[in-house]
Amino acid sequence: MNNAFVKGETTGDWKLSEADGESWGKYGSLDANQDGAVSFEEFSSGVELPALKWDGKVTRNVVYKRAGSETLLMDIYEPRQPTDGKAPVLYYTHGGGWSGGSKEISGDIQRVFEHLTDRGFVCVSLMYRLVKMWNPKDTVRMRDCVVDCRDGLRFLKKHEHELNIDMTRVVAFGSSAGGHLAQLLTFSGADDFPGDDTLHSHKAEVAAGISWFGPSDFRDTSLFEWSGSNKKFSSDHWARLITKSKTFDYETAEPDVRRMTEELSPIWWLRKDSAPLLHIHGDKDFVIPPQHAEHLKKAAERCDADVTVQMVTGAGHGWWTPGIEPDRSTVIRMTVNFAQTRALR
Repeated sequence: MNNAFVKGETTGDWKLSEADGESWGKYGSLDANQDGAVSFEEFSSGVELPALKWDGKVTRNVVYKRAGSETLLMDIYEPRQPTDGKAPVLYYTHGGGWSGGSKEISGDIQRVFEHLTDRGFVCVSLMYRLVKMWNPKDTVRMRDCVVDCRDGLRFLKKHEHELNIDMTRVVAFGSSAGGHLAQLLTFSGADDFPGDDTLHSHKAEVAAGISWFGPSDFRDTSLFEWSGSNKKFSSDHWARLITKSKTFDYETAEPDVRRMTEELSPIWWLRKDSAPLLHIHGDKDFVIPPQHAEHLKKAAERCDADVTVQMVTGAGHGWWTPGIEPDRSTVIRMTVNFAQTRALR
């Protein structure tokens, strides 16, 4: 990540401006709304990651659906060791604020993929439609991100025999916005979020989910406040993502807006019989504040749902800060072990 944005995580100011000198010269062209600053969403939307150099077999750019003018793709990473029978699946949904990001993997996500493909998993990473927040003419909303991710599961179910995968052993996994999507895939059902008519008959549930610092509830925007410093997530921000309108207030919203907000809030779906979830969150996260983890934990306790919340002391929006506890390698090991044990039940 660009150093200016790492610094921004410490201060709560997630903007890149001319004051950042060399960084502005490199990334200033990403200022889509021409307000003199590059937001984290604009930065994420404009930067493409190179494809990972993978020493195992990977099938890239598999078309799983078409939505309007967009062709949506997934990459399928096969087990790096021979396996007997059908493989369990790690199903990865990327972060990027629902408006940016890429299916290409790197860093800690790559490490999770490496460990699990060594243990016989097929790992899948997919792209989904992104919300063009600064284009009022674009109709894609956050809900479409969820629909696409659900359709990706349906596509895998449709082709499970030729892919030699076991769709009863799927673990959804994501970070940040992708963590939110993973929570929704874990708690909602196979018939929820219908999308492509040619895929809907292929029912696909997940056995478990893993969320790294994903938000859990949009009905209460105070959950996104962190000591008054996080101006990035204003009510206008959520309006652009959820409703494509200029303002947002759940308490006073029209019934259709309230319903949309509810179904995009993972906690709204949480029940005693929901699939198990591991949620890992830094206690110094300025982007998705840690109260989301606390809120999720309390909701799970109220309905006796199988949700494990692990706080990481000293961590922000990721695991790169030195001295965090548990440390980076432990977080990755917890993630891998949870996926393996839950997929093998």
